[in-house]
Amino acid sequence: MDSDAHKYSDSLEKFLVSNNIWHRFIEFDNPVKTVKQAARKVDAERIVKSIVLVDSNNQPLVAILRANDRISYKKLKTLLKVNDVRLGNEKEVLEYSGYPVGGVPPFNQIKRSYLDDRVTRITNVIAGGGDVNKLVELHSKDICDILKPVITDLIG
Repeated sequence: MDSDAHKYSDSLEKFLVSNNIWHRFIEFDNPVKTVKQAARKVDAERIVKSIVLVDSNNQPLVAILRANDRISYKKLKTLLKVNDVRLGNEKEVLEYSGYPVGGVPPFNQIKRSYLDDRVTRITNVIAGGGDVNKLVELHSKDICDILKPVITDLIG
């Protein structure tokens, strides 16, 4: 097995353990690319996604919302007071967050975090687990306590 196969989830686990954050990893045999694939092992209503975005000032941010919801770029641009917001490309996602596309957890290197208020209504969420074949279960309260994100309506 490739020695780098779990380097991202290992890094995430070290962060979680060092910060005394309750968690549980959920492993898949293959990369998890869709909510439907993840729903084979977990409740789809509890899945959240961490979307790496870049604003018109070329500054990264992460938006955390329920996996089946669609982000409102209009609301985000108004909130950020910027002309534009776009998805980070693969290189930017890895560079800014420290994790590959498909594995980005709420806890990452990006300092600006925005959390859709609907996520706070889910006690235990399932999020990107660092690697594309892992998810991690977390308490939404821990995400709020550690990240101190802006909590607002991000849905279009």
